[in-house]
Amino acid sequence: MRSKEILEVVCEYYGLGQSELISPDKTRRVSWPRQMAMALMRRRTNLSTPQMAEALGLQCHTSVVYGLKAVKARCKRFPHFRADFDEMNRRLTGADFVRHEHAHGRPFSTARVGRG
Repeated sequence: MRSKEILEVVCEYYGLGQSELISPDKTRRVSWPRQMAMALMRRRTNLSTPQMAEALGLQCHTSVVYGLKAVKARCKRFPHFRADFDEMNRRLTGADFVRHEHAHGRPFSTARVGRG
């Protein structure tokens, strides 16, 4: 997984342009999606915080450290932020859930399938 793919998913999800996401804009409309991108990069790549900062156009890796803490705290406190994170992570995985009428004798079991 590359950081560019993560940025594309975050931009699409929040309706931002990639240039906006990596700009120095500190408004909540841009900073929160940027922080979500940091958390997704942490989850899905092996990038260090300085490498994440560089990918996001930030001057210092401490901004990434702060952003990771902010996302963790908000997702823990507000379920809808966690749902946003999970949805973007799902989009990056490229998997959907499909309902089966019966599986192992139980109705409505789900199975993960890849997009084709």
